[in-house]
Amino acid sequence: MADEVYQENVFTEHPFKSLSAVVKGLGLDVEVASMHSLSKGFLGECGVRGGYAVFENFDEDVIAQFVKMKSIELCSNTVGQLSVGLMVRPPSADAKALYDKEVADVLAGLRERATILTRTMNSLEGITMPPIGGAMYAFPQVTLPAGAQAAADAQGVAADEFYCLAALESTGLVVVPGSGFQQVPGTFHFRTTFLPQPTSKMEKALDAFATFHKDFMSKYA
Repeated sequence: MADEVYQENVFTEHPFKSLSAVVKGLGLDVEVASMHSLSKGFLGECGVRGGYAVFENFDEDVIAQFVKMKSIELCSNTVGQLSVGLMVRPPSADAKALYDKEVADVLAGLRERATILTRTMNSLEGITMPPIGGAMYAFPQVTLPAGAQAAADAQGVAADEFYCLAALESTGLVVVPGSGFQQVPGTFHFRTTFLPQPTSKMEKALDAFATFHKDFMSKYA
């Protein structure tokens, strides 16, 4: 099973390659289910809902059950259906140039904000983060002082959760503790995003977060 929703948001030199292409290239006789949707690409980021699944090498009786299951559900929303149609069949002729420009602008904006986020995080004491390879999330690693870990233990919460709650209370910004993502034991992370637009809005949020982090590290040093 391959969730390939981020196939358009690749910032590295390595282009997206589908699981289906890999399986066919290796000549493997395996069942492949590939999924793609609108909500994490460039058409409907975290908003418009719609998507599709492709089943390859499945038994016909199994496919029949999938069709039956989907047939008894309510119809998907109209905007979602239209948007998926646009995703798989982009405009051509007169509208193509404008469509291509808008797609390029959205993806360029994501890359720009990813670079700003990476630079800001790596400038803060105790935070390290490799370059972002794509998608729309980042997982900075934070080295929490012993004092912060002790304070978290006293409250009966994970240290990274303690840090994230402190950030929320101080700035109003929501970041997600890494303990919910099976991080390596003994390490601490948080998940954040670089979706806010315009860029100036994200920079303002990052300034507030930087101030919080410096105060937090000083308080528990």
